[in-house]
Amino acid sequence: MAHTNPSWRLEQISPFGAIVRTQIPGANLSVMTTQVLKKLIEEHRIVVLRDFARLKEDAFPGFSRQFGTLLEWEFGAVNELRVHDEARNYLYTNHSVPFHWDGAFLDRAPHYIVFHCDVAPPAGTGGETLFCDTTMLLNNVSAERQKLWERIEITYTTEKVVHYGGTFTAAMLGSHPDTGERVLRYAEPVDDLNPVRLAISGISHEGQSDFITDMKSRLNDKNWCYAHQWRDGDVVIADNFSLLHGRRAFKEGTTRRIRRVNVL
Repeated sequence: MAHTNPSWRLEQISPFGAIVRTQIPGANLSVMTTQVLKKLIEEHRIVVLRDFARLKEDAFPGFSRQFGTLLEWEFGAVNELRVHDEARNYLYTNHSVPFHWDGAFLDRAPHYIVFHCDVAPPAGTGGETLFCDTTMLLNNVSAERQKLWERIEITYTTEKVVHYGGTFTAAMLGSHPDTGERVLRYAEPVDDLNPVRLAISGISHEGQSDFITDMKSRLNDKNWCYAHQWRDGDVVIADNFSLLHGRRAFKEGTTRRIRRVNVL
């Protein structure tokens, strides 16, 4: 299904999400009002803005501030996601990134994640960003399993070598603060640079390996997992409360440069 506007065209994507294409290539993103964008994100979970004028330098965080207060890290608001030769964390490699939610190690998780693709990896080289709609996932889980998940709390631990780290405990199920919908709060373990360890309560020690394997399969299910193939200039806005996200690995030597901000 597609919706048209004098300035832009909306196309629904599968299994969820929407692409907004400008009717005039290179048009300024100001043609999209904050009210319209927030409504689209609430409805579709993720919105891809394509073929608009690029947001260079400070224009990117400037655009993102319309959604709320930007989360400031030690390096500032803008996180440049690209490969570093001496990376100390898997985010800055060409490796895969397991599913997680942003701000997990903070007292307050951001509402929105806003991405800007400066240089997209060529098609077929990997590097897609994965988004799992946890409300869709939970709507397709048996009541018995949901009762099991209601009992689960997970303690996450990682060494702080970049902008996040420490230890925190979170219930596996939560509620979207705006809609009240039930959402999944789960981050997969990381066995890479800067590992993330999970201590799971509510499941026997013997059953935890099977639980992690089962969750990996569920999160990657194509019925509620969207793989975004980046294009140069894409702006992607995602609801961090209802979605979990990760990344596929990409070929060594491939250039992939994406900037990201978190909005509270």
